[in-house]
Formats: sequence, C-alpha cells, structure tokens
Amino acid sequence: MSNNKSIDRLSFLAEKYNVFDNTDEGMSELVAYLTLNRRIFTNLASKDDVIFALVSNEAFDLNGNQLHPTITKTTKEDSGVIDVQYGNQKPRVDISFDVFNKMVNADPSKNKMYTQWMLNTFTRYIKSGEIDEAERFFSEDLPLAKDYLNVFEKNKRKKKFKELSANSFILKGVKDPTDINQYKSLSQLYDAVDPFIEKDPSNIEKLINSFVECGKAEIPVRDRRFTLYVPKCEEASLIFDEFVGWCTSKSKGDMFEFYRGNNKYRKPNGEKSDIYIVIDNRFFTGTLKSDSLYQLHFESRQVRDRIQSKSNNFFETVLLNSEGISNFIHEELTTMAKMKKNKNTTDNVYIDYLVKFGWTEALFDIIEEYSPIIRFTNRDVPKLPDVSRFKNLTTLIIKKAKLIELHPSIGSLEFLQELLIPDNNLTTIPSEIGKLKNLIFINLIGNKIKSIPDDIKYLDKSNGGSLHRIAFRREEIGEANYKKLRKLLPSTMM
Repeated sequence: MSNNKSIDRLSFLAEKYNVFDNTDEGMSELVAYLTLNRRIFTNLASKDDVIFALVSNEAFDLNGNQLHPTITKTTKEDSGVIDVQYGNQKPRVDISFDVFNKMVNADPSKNKMYTQWMLNTFTRYIKSGEIDEAERFFSEDLPLAKDYLNVFEKNKRKKKFKELSANSFILKGVKDPTDINQYKSLSQLYDAVDPFIEKDPSNIEKLINSFVECGKAEIPVRDRRFTLYVPKCEEASLIFDEFVGWCTSKSKGDMFEFYRGNNKYRKPNGEKSDIYIVIDNRFFTGTLKSDSLYQLHFESRQVRDRIQSKSNNFFETVLLNSEGISNFIHEELTTMAKMKKNKNTTDNVYIDYLVKFGWTEALFDIIEEYSPIIRFTNRDVPKLPDVSRFKNLTTLIIKKAKLIELHPSIGSLEFLQELLIPDNNLTTIPSEIGKLKNLIFINLIGNKIKSIPDDIKYLDKSNGGSLHRIAFRREEIGEANYKKLRKLLPSTMM
C-alpha cells in the first residue's frame, strides 16, 4: 500500500473514531458539535485530569423530544459501573488525538493495517464501562501489542498457527485466527502467538536463586507444587519477559517501578507495594501450561495469569493446592487490611480479596473489639464467625450478604440491642439468641426461616427480655412459625 493510501486509511479511522483535540479549545469545539447533533455526555474517561475518551448518547429524538435516560448498574470484577443510556442507539465513543497517535505508532505494519483493531479493543473497554482497562491498554500495553502483532504477522499464514489456534480454549470464539479483528483482547492475541515466541526456562530457576541470594528478590514460600517469588527490582522481574504478557516484566515503560512506587499503589504504611509471582514448579522443567505462572498486585486489583487474562483459576489451581501460599497471602492481606487507616470495609482492596478468596472471617478480624456497631451491606458474608470478642456491640447489621448461618457465639453479646439481618439466606436461628436480654429489635425480612427456637421466648418482656419489635414477612416464615412467634413473644410487636 502506498504512503498516500496509508494516510487515507488513517484519515478514515480518525473520522470513524471521532478523534478530538483534548485541549480546552478542542473540547469546546467537540461540545458544540455534539450539542448540534442532539447528543449528551454520559461518561468522561480521564487520567490525571486529561480526558482521553468521551462517551455520548442521543439526548433527543428526531422530533426534538428529550429522551429519558435508562440507568443500569453492572458488577465488574472489582467494582460497580454505572451505565447511562439515552434512546436505543449504541453509545458513541470519541477518542483523543493522543490516544489515536499512540495506537498508530504502535502499529508495526507499513500500511497501518492493525490500527483499527487497537482502536476497537480500546473502545470496547470504554463501552463496557471498564475505564481502567481502557487506560491500561493505551498507556501500558501498546508496546506489548506491537511485539505480539509482529509475531502474528510473521506466523499467521502457517499451518501450525491455524492448528494451534483451533485447539485453544481461549480462542474458541475466533473462527478465523488469521483475522486480527476477531481477537477481542490482548490476552487472546498473546495466546495465539505464544507458541511462536522463543522460550527457554532452563536457566530461570538459577536466576531466581541468584536474585534471592543478593537481596533483589524473596521467596516467602516454596513447596512441592509452587514457588512464590517476590522481585524487589525491575531486573529481577524481567527474567520472565519472554514467557508472560505482564507489562511489569517488560523493559519498555518502566512499569515495574510504576506499580510498586506510584503513590496510589503504595502499601498503607507508605512502603512500596509488592508484586507476587506464583510459579508452578513444572515451569522450571519446560512444561509450560496456561496455569504455570500468575502475577498478583492487589493495590491495582490485578490477579493475572501469564497471558494477562483476569478470568483465571488462581483460587482453584493455587490456593486450594498450596497451604503455604494460601496462609502467606491470607496473612499479607489481613495485615494490610488492618493497617489501612480507612477501615471502611466497602473501600478496602485487601478485604475485597480476602472475601474473594473465601476468607470472609477477615471482615471481622479487622474490626476493633470495642466497636459498638458492625455493619455489612452488599458484601458476601455467608457465615457469621465467632463474635464473642465484641463485648461492647450494640448493633449488628448484615444486609444482602448471602448470610446462611449465625454462629452460636451471638448469644454472648449481652449488650446487643439491634439485630438487623434482612435479605439473606437464613433458614434457622440459633437457640443462643434467647440469651440476648437487651435485644430491642430484630429484622428478619427477606429470610425464609423454617425453624424458630423455643428459647426465643426469653427475649419477650413477659420473660424478662427487652424485645419491642420483630420484623418478618409472614409468607416467608410460614403460618406455623408465625403462630409460634405469636405464642412465644406475646408482648412483642410484629
């Protein structure tokens, strides 16, 4: 393709993806243009207060009538994303010239035939509300994309390339592996080209040991199945360059130090954060499988396998098979969670991972034992652990938490006045609840209670208790239990 045709292609793409100048003057022009075309902003994507993408939807129909927004909330891996939709059309994504230019420069082909794929990948993240992924793609992953695209171009016509792609689980949705536009992510592309990247793991174990010996890395855990490796400098991380898609193991961009030393990623005590690399020991013998290597960086909410996929089986593959690594990670996360000044459980990444990995008791471990109130809402707490240490607790709120069991130790909370556990999955109540003589209010709404303990009668004022009201839905607990409560709690409002 001639140089003129390359320019024509880029001009077409710039128009197709609504490339804008993100200076004040350029933004003013964009606002005027969108307003003229009956559109409204629904999302701004920015980094360090510099806008890199803008999402807009139609705000008015063809007759000039204002459209009412439809607002939905979808749960991503780490957080909720608000999506505002006006009308029935797909949202329009405008991207900044800086982003567009970076993608053009990252395209290794002379005719810029891969630029559109990078733009599609970027805008797909934006449209799905994954702003962090979009920002990471253009600011960190483009050098990797350039390398993978070079390998792709050299090997895509080979028979072996097509055969291996056809047998890849990750590439099941890719009907034609030679068509770059069928790849939905960088991790899919990496999986396709990975067999054609030269690798030799035979020397990696020696390198790891040498970095540990000179204090440039640590190995907190090494057992029969796995090795947990913690590089403390970029050099110690780069040894994995040819084996993984992690930007922290690439020499381009200095991303290793960025993730460790950036202020927003530091540990709660101000120290540099750690990047943990979990290695299946079979990797050292050359048996490289998709689950052989994992990288964890909790502060940026990343648990990735070697091809950069966040949808991996780290919990099933590693934590369930290595008691040592499981115990280490549990202790690390718990320590960080307690150390964080803001112990609000809804804004604590370490708690998020403790819960994600099944350690829900950690939610209670970080709470001071003298706390008068414990509150969890929309946070998975399937079982209430031993709470006997909370001697001063007066209010316990566990709402929409998939709670299925109350620990008998709840009976030791002698100062408890409010027990609010609505919208859970409880079917029984422990008999120890009858010991809570100061309990004033119980909320059981949203639980299909099948069994009511006889000892609940001791909560009633007629038996020396303090219960003023108990809330439930009659149809949820059944008529028999309703009558039983009426009998056992004659002085209590229902």
